[in-house]
Amino acid sequence: MIVIAAKGDSNMVEETGDWKWAVVVASFFVQFIICGISYSIGIFHIVFKDIFEHDHFDTSWVGSILLYVTALTSIVLRCFMSQFGFRISVMLGGVISSIGLGLGMFVTDLYQVYLTFGVITGIGFGLACTPSIMAVEQYFNHKRFQALSIVMGGIGAGIITFPVVIKYLLEYAAWRGTLLTLSGISLNLCVCGAVMFPVAKGRQVRLMPLLSCLPLRNIVFHGMCIANLFWSFGSTIIYIYLPSYAMEFGTDFGTASFLISCIGMSAFTTRMVFAFMGHNSALDDITSVLCSVGLGVVVTGICPLLIDDYAGQIGYCILYGFYSGYWTTFLQQASRELVGPEYIAMGNGYLSFMIALGSLLGGPAAGLLIQEEAEFEYAFYLAGASLLWSSVIMLMFKYQQCGTDSYPEDQSIKEQKKPLVNHIHDEFKPSFNAMKDGDRIIVEAASSVC
Repeated sequence: MIVIAAKGDSNMVEETGDWKWAVVVASFFVQFIICGISYSIGIFHIVFKDIFEHDHFDTSWVGSILLYVTALTSIVLRCFMSQFGFRISVMLGGVISSIGLGLGMFVTDLYQVYLTFGVITGIGFGLACTPSIMAVEQYFNHKRFQALSIVMGGIGAGIITFPVVIKYLLEYAAWRGTLLTLSGISLNLCVCGAVMFPVAKGRQVRLMPLLSCLPLRNIVFHGMCIANLFWSFGSTIIYIYLPSYAMEFGTDFGTASFLISCIGMSAFTTRMVFAFMGHNSALDDITSVLCSVGLGVVVTGICPLLIDDYAGQIGYCILYGFYSGYWTTFLQQASRELVGPEYIAMGNGYLSFMIALGSLLGGPAAGLLIQEEAEFEYAFYLAGASLLWSSVIMLMFKYQQCGTDSYPEDQSIKEQKKPLVNHIHDEFKPSFNAMKDGDRIIVEAASSVC
């Protein structure tokens, strides 16, 4: 999740001309490029495993490191983003990611791929991803939701497009040529960043503290952290191993690569449907039970029954894509209801770290299981169980209608189930009161795992 606090004049005028829509388009393509390449890791997993002749465990570290470093960079390098601004951060991210992918042409060992494709490219992607969304927020006031919805569409569009593009590049340019081409594509992040001029008049966007101890005082926030960990863990397994699993049943490389695009299509459609339905569309009792736990049980149990033919593989991808699209929407809406945007902002560092940790551990853990059992089936049972457990955790807190007060002396408030944001310790009240007029906390799900 990407969380920012925007501080500015309550009387600011949103008139920044048509240029603000150019910034939206630029941010859309930032998400398009970053997520498109990042979630094509299952295709690269097959390529690197064959080229360097390593097992699934060793090869899985490539994609896991890329996702881990991308998520972690958004935490570690926030000081750089604050110091030099969003425009410089996005442009520098484009240069670094382009260098990382370009150096992939010269690697001769899998461990060098860890450094180039994993660490260097991940740092570049992490530098560019979050600031591009914050740059959009500078330009919008009343139409911010519509603008950010367009930007978030770049995630799904990238997951749909890049697996197909990479598949054709591998056929005509081999794997080294593919990395060189992707290096050139990533360099376009610099062009996108160049469009993101800071707003001369209006509000100043500032970042809230990421690692405040206040959210840790409530059990609901701990549940959110654990849910993010399990979801990231399970999703990483699916994105890394789904093409390999399909090829085990005779599916050719090209059609196996298309499965990732099918996930992107389904997830993108689901997000758009729930976005059209409204802010609380995913929170009603029937929808939350059927789409979170119900689909989780189906995705976990039905995988071995569908994966043995291509039509079944497509069906599994559509189910998982719908599940993924719903869950990210549900998490965003439920976290607003249960915790409140201020608490999420103050503890976003913990949430990002749990997402990064799940991404790092998911692929290698499944790789060990595949080597031990000599089958992909158990790895996908593990992934499905992780996704299901994540949904169950959030659903249990959802049915509490949000947490109770952490301070027992105020029994009248404790008995009422209200958002945790209403119960802020006195030492934090001045800073939040200062944000009543003109300032806002923006919480958007641009999850590292879609």
